[in-house]
Amino acid sequence: MKFLDLRVAWRQLLAEPLNAAVLIGGLALALAACYLLAILLGERYRPDPALQAPERIVLIDFHGNMPGREEDWFLGSPFVFSQALAQARAPVQLLSRVSEDMVTLRQGERSVRASTLAADASLVELFNLRALQGDLRSSLGRPDTIAITEGLARKLFGHTAVLGKTLVLGKHPLSVAAVLPEPQSRSQFRAEAYLGFDAPAAGIDRDTREAWFMIAGRVYGRLLPGASAAQVGAVAQALLDASPIMKELPPEWTAKGRKAAFMRALPVTEMPFEGREGRLRVQVLAALAAIAALLLSLALLNFVNLSGVRTLQRQREIAVRKSLGLSPARLLLQFAVEAQLSILLASALALLLAWLLLPWLTNALRVPMPDALLQPLPLLGLLLVGLLLGLLVSLYPAWLAWRQQAAAALQGRQASEGRGGLLLRRVLSGLQFGIALLVCSLALLLSLQNRHVLQRELGYHPEGALALPMPAGASAQQAEDLRQALAQLAEVSAMAWTDSVPGSARLDRNADFSYQDRQAKLRMSALDSDFFAFYKVPLLAGELAGAGRDAIVLDEPAVRALGFASAAEAIGKTVASTMVGLNQQREQLRIVGVVPALTLEGTRELPRPHMLRLQRSEQALAERRGFWVLNLRLKPHYQTDRQAEQTAEQLLAPAWKRIFPGEPFSVESVEQAMLEPYETDRRIAQLVSATGVLALALAGFGVYALAAYLVQRHARELVLRKLHGASSLQALTRLLREFAVLLLLAALIALPLSWWLGQQYLSQFADRSPSGAWPQGLALAGLLLVSLLASLRHGLAAMAMRPVLALRA
Repeated sequence: MKFLDLRVAWRQLLAEPLNAAVLIGGLALALAACYLLAILLGERYRPDPALQAPERIVLIDFHGNMPGREEDWFLGSPFVFSQALAQARAPVQLLSRVSEDMVTLRQGERSVRASTLAADASLVELFNLRALQGDLRSSLGRPDTIAITEGLARKLFGHTAVLGKTLVLGKHPLSVAAVLPEPQSRSQFRAEAYLGFDAPAAGIDRDTREAWFMIAGRVYGRLLPGASAAQVGAVAQALLDASPIMKELPPEWTAKGRKAAFMRALPVTEMPFEGREGRLRVQVLAALAAIAALLLSLALLNFVNLSGVRTLQRQREIAVRKSLGLSPARLLLQFAVEAQLSILLASALALLLAWLLLPWLTNALRVPMPDALLQPLPLLGLLLVGLLLGLLVSLYPAWLAWRQQAAAALQGRQASEGRGGLLLRRVLSGLQFGIALLVCSLALLLSLQNRHVLQRELGYHPEGALALPMPAGASAQQAEDLRQALAQLAEVSAMAWTDSVPGSARLDRNADFSYQDRQAKLRMSALDSDFFAFYKVPLLAGELAGAGRDAIVLDEPAVRALGFASAAEAIGKTVASTMVGLNQQREQLRIVGVVPALTLEGTRELPRPHMLRLQRSEQALAERRGFWVLNLRLKPHYQTDRQAEQTAEQLLAPAWKRIFPGEPFSVESVEQAMLEPYETDRRIAQLVSATGVLALALAGFGVYALAAYLVQRHARELVLRKLHGASSLQALTRLLREFAVLLLLAALIALPLSWWLGQQYLSQFADRSPSGAWPQGLALAGLLLVSLLASLRHGLAAMAMRPVLALRA
């Protein structure tokens, strides 16, 4: 390559700045998406570099097999397997129990909510954990010490020289025995504080440690030399099958040789893509890969189209150079240099875009911020990809240039790319339109389904409701004191207690109910009688006043499931209930009310009949069983405030701090809590929506390139039509017809495909959004608008074209 080639390439860019901006901008967007995907995939697939032989470190994993319930691998296990595997001399060493939690740490007047990890001291050697100050292994082996990260030390003390300082966790004073570095993006653990597993402050009781069917954390170990994960899993399965809990299970759990649960040993290198969350992560990454491929395809199509148009416009220049003896290799090199310069600029812009978009993307995907964005290896990969792309996209314009006849071009006879080139250009442009339609349709469909979560008929009204969860360890008396204190505030209009945030799916309890010869499984919730007025749930039959300890309210589907002919018939009847699960306690409950059908499940589940257990506050206090979520509404003036949660904190926090000193105040919108199970769907919708916007932008660039080509190709025809008296619109009829045909073909292919893919996505939902064909129609309207705007410049240029210049060319 000569410096002259680079100067020619630079002058070509400066000669057509708008075309250059379209080329570079579109390619930069696509390269940024691909670069971010490569970074995220690398972070997910590569294990923590601090680990020694990470494929030998295994997680003891548990899979429940309860009758009537579909469960997945928990990516966790009962703590009892640590001791059981050691006693059975399984081929695994350095077994360590791990329990993660969120706790409040206090230092003087400061209090911080922090993620904590309680673990055995063997975890230090197992995961090669290192402390910046102090001794982490010693800290985990003592009951009165704690290790914290530098960031947490600064939050609590304002500096990191904190060895020997004292923190308070609940009622337990703890001495800081080690200071840890901040976790890296690929760290297995991201806790801010570390406690000994057996420390009283960890709060892990004996029942939790010895239970065979309680998944309260994880058990890790390292395989012995020569051992396999399958061998350890087989030993764990044998231990579970021979455990004493098997004799306490209901007979149907183990009937006919049925396994009550399954065990396996899972290498930590495979953990990121295992379990339900892992499969969702795979889906998101697969969607990202498809997105990146689509964007890169669109950008390269635009690059080839605009490069072809520019090559046809430079026929005389190319003819002069060929007549001076330019060889095919030199011609290819010139076009390669021009492509490489554009791609180099696009790559630099892509790096800037990736750096700007990375915080948003990691937040949308809920993954740690990667460390490798600007490291040498990824940058080298980007450079190599750019070189390869530059060579590929330069082949087509170089071929166009070489097949042109130099004599004809010098005589003023303009050549074209031929029938094959024209067909290829039409196919590529139609492909661009189709991809944009497909992505935009799917983005709209996903957004409508996510909005349907709150727009469907729920049977209650969560609008404007706030939820205030009680802190861990709070007593029932404290909970009632808080309610009484908040009732004195003029800004609070209503309150009600529930056992969980309604509709959030954080607590899902079921029981088998029977009345005479009818049996039904009902979803159970506990609440007080104020719930119905608070959420505007009408009472169809019955009376709540004077309800006793055994009082329950059914919704209409539950009434029908138990065989009652009407709501009135069910009032006063007694039904028997048995909890689903290990707790087989039986109760006799009396129906005191019936309400319309409620929807407390997510859109993925079929609606279930509901039983609402009533408890007055004095009953809860007497039994020391308080309700732990206080639902409240503020006066209408505060409900309409956009900063409702901040306003609620200002109003309610003083009473909270008086009753729960040192506990962080946290209030949330009930509607936001209802959307929590759809966080992954919302993230995917955000990504697809962003892709839809980018696809429309790139399709607009493609329309711009196609319009430039059509004007170039039909310049004489346009001028002759105008000279013969045609109006501007009539002169452009040929161009408009070609656009219309391409858009029609793209719509005929992309819209049915988007509908089919949309139905595949919606098949996982029992309650679907009645969107109909609106997503496809809106996507088509958006593409038509973008096409109109993108082709406007070249259309106006065609109308302003001077006949003498067009006919001379």
